[in-house]
Amino acid sequence: MKEVIFDRNNYTSYKDFYAQIYKDLDGKHTIDWEQYDNLCYSADGLNEFLWYKAEENIHYIFKNFDKERIAKQSAYDDYEYNLIVEVFEYFAKQFPNNKVEFMPVEK
Repeated sequence: MKEVIFDRNNYTSYKDFYAQIYKDLDGKHTIDWEQYDNLCYSADGLNEFLWYKAEENIHYIFKNFDKERIAKQSAYDDYEYNLIVEVFEYFAKQFPNNKVEFMPVEK
């Protein structure tokens, strides 16, 4: 199973995160997504994009993501990160050959 690690400390905003997802999942070589760079900063775009990755057996590791804080959505970035997390978790439920894991936040 391929591992893809997303470290929250590497992003200044959710927009950086969308761009990293696109890069790590090889969006430039994914049919229908070659012309994009960042999944249009959209949870709907991410959801559609992940369908192209459904059979790739990927273990998505979210490092330094405080799910509880993000779920409170006290800032706009938290709102967007929460949407991204929800999309990945829903995707993993629909395609159990893929896995989502959250590592503890480093202090």
